[in-house]
Amino acid sequence: MTEAVADMETLRARAGAVTVAVALDLLVWNGAVGTVAGGSIAWWLPVAAVALIHQSLWWLASRPYAVLTAQCAFALVSTVVPQWQPFSGLLIATYAVSSRSRGRHTLAVLVGLGVALLSHSYGSARLTLDPLRSTVTLLALWGALAIAVWAVGARHRRTVDRAVAAGETLSAQARAGVANERLRIARELHDGVCGAVTAIQLQAAGASALGPTHPEAAGPSLVAIQSSAERTLLELRRVLGDLRRDSVDESGASSIEAPSLDEIPQLVELARAAGLHVTLTQTVDPLTRLDPLAEATVVRVVQEGLTNAVKHGPRGRCQVSVNVGPDGAHVRVDSSHSLSTTGSTGSTGAAQPAGATGMGLVGLAERAALVGGHLSWAAHGDRFTLDLAVPAPAWAGR
Repeated sequence: MTEAVADMETLRARAGAVTVAVALDLLVWNGAVGTVAGGSIAWWLPVAAVALIHQSLWWLASRPYAVLTAQCAFALVSTVVPQWQPFSGLLIATYAVSSRSRGRHTLAVLVGLGVALLSHSYGSARLTLDPLRSTVTLLALWGALAIAVWAVGARHRRTVDRAVAAGETLSAQARAGVANERLRIARELHDGVCGAVTAIQLQAAGASALGPTHPEAAGPSLVAIQSSAERTLLELRRVLGDLRRDSVDESGASSIEAPSLDEIPQLVELARAAGLHVTLTQTVDPLTRLDPLAEATVVRVVQEGLTNAVKHGPRGRCQVSVNVGPDGAHVRVDSSHSLSTTGSTGSTGAAQPAGATGMGLVGLAERAALVGGHLSWAAHGDRFTLDLAVPAPAWAGR
């Protein structure tokens, strides 16, 4: 429907251009039909020629140069009938070319216009006492009018170009915004949901193995599965709640409540329920308040470290240290398993263990960079260490 309306408006505009050109040329023409040879032409011939030639204006949008060429050629009739000087179609075509020209064929356009306007100027000046001076004067006037029309068209072209460039910029920004949003959601799903689901998978496998021979021993695993499922639901609610909200701040922060430091003990308990021996040391200065994004990054690093420890060494040991003070947050997750990789924020060439995608560490590195922090990881024998440093915001502790 919109395209049909636009097409109708275009047809009306072209019909208007044709009508105005025909009417203006016939209105200005004084009916003179005398030729330079002393004869005359039929009175209806200029009327028919104007009505016919100006039909070329229908193709201004698709073939502006061809239309201008036809109008320039038509203007040369003033060399035969001096008092018949069709000009309106010529000026309309000049505007169309200048509003679409990118510097191509400019010389040819100027030559064609110059010849057509010279024909008009001499056609009027030849009847004066000083034809040469009159020709120059009239040519200057015609030239000034043509330059003004060209300038208006060129200004329209620049306006359109700026609008197109602005539209392309907005489209690029929109595409980048969508890509960033998808990346952020992918990080939330991986860091929050995948870790909890991994714990459920491992705990379910343990319960399944113990069930046939030691059904009473499967009870703790089932309780842990329930806790992990509740954690999964919490993370899903966060992601889904974020998707249902429209507001996202300028930094790209989620509008849903972010994970807080209070959740770290719960994450540790879930890892312990999966069989991991975890030691937690958490020190938080009560006067220090981290940015919500920074606080969420701390929680996600601890969560990823515990998930990897459970995944690669479910019966191993893990030491978690969280220190939040005036200089920011420092996190270390030191676990014993068989990872063999080193890396840090921005690293792209780190080796990954068989079957691992490494997206968790890369995503955490991106999180750390977003809040001005630095994440590094390294393996030493059967031990794997995650280190995070996040600076405190300027208003921390105030």
